[in-house]
Amino acid sequence: MQDTASGIFRPARDDRWPDRALVVHADRGWHDHILGGHCDFFEKIGRAARDRGLDTLLVRADRPGGNTLPDGPQTHILIGPKRLRGRQVFHAWPAYIKGFWYLDPRGYFWNSSILTTGFDPGAIDAEAAGAFFTRVSRHRIRRNVSQRRQAPPADLAPADVAVFTQDIERHAEPVHHLQTQQMIRAAANAVPGRVYVKPHPLMTEAQRAWLARLCGRLENAVLTDASVHDIIRASGVIVSQNSAVGFEALMHRKPVITCARTDYAGASLVSRTAGELRANIRRAPDHFATFPFEKYFYWFLGQNMLEPQRDDFTSRAMAILFPA
Repeated sequence: MQDTASGIFRPARDDRWPDRALVVHADRGWHDHILGGHCDFFEKIGRAARDRGLDTLLVRADRPGGNTLPDGPQTHILIGPKRLRGRQVFHAWPAYIKGFWYLDPRGYFWNSSILTTGFDPGAIDAEAAGAFFTRVSRHRIRRNVSQRRQAPPADLAPADVAVFTQDIERHAEPVHHLQTQQMIRAAANAVPGRVYVKPHPLMTEAQRAWLARLCGRLENAVLTDASVHDIIRASGVIVSQNSAVGFEALMHRKPVITCARTDYAGASLVSRTAGELRANIRRAPDHFATFPFEKYFYWFLGQNMLEPQRDDFTSRAMAILFPA
């Protein structure tokens, strides 16, 4: 392979890395993106590592070989689905809100260290949390910004519940408690009013047809491709397995119910059975009436994630990778 590097990281030719090196292991798509210098997250971390006298190397994570890294003094960052094992290993991945990143020794999403980090609202500065919440949420809600391109804004009729579907039931190691049809049926049976059902963007035409037939058999289920922000705004309770949309609903201060393993479970009611989901839908408005949405949002994103555009990004990233 030719060396096409135009960024901070250069391709590593083998596993014989210098002792003082920061080695990024990336799957094919991320590898080329990072190699070309197109990812601020890695460019800024790489520059800071170079300033410390480290080589910055890039390895294809999907190369042939085992799941264990060679034993050595190097620091490793993994980005992609492959979970390599070794010493001084960190996992990077974009967070639920665009512009924020995980950099975590355990993993990301339901594998992240947040699972073992307690949220204490009393320890969060209310003014700082409020300012952060406003800064991050205002732009995304007003401009209809989400993880994926959204339908143009529209006025939707009110709904009791919105169910956001996903594409996680095919995975070899399931993390969901309830399947899609169980969530939709339970939601439709729990409330008298409308239940919006949002197809996942990655669904095939066959999957969408199946979802349409399911909703057609339920009197109050309405299939919609409207913007996630419009659906959240119109709905009383938000239900998903562990979708990013569940986290986005916190920006709208809406009750959230999750039906899978997730690291934002502390801001949701977790449902493991259809009966538990029905009960949680009914009690969610009262449960979340006093929930500190702004503090949780700030704690999760502002204090536990990294934002490459902030002035303190590199100092925080280096403190994680190279603690004193």
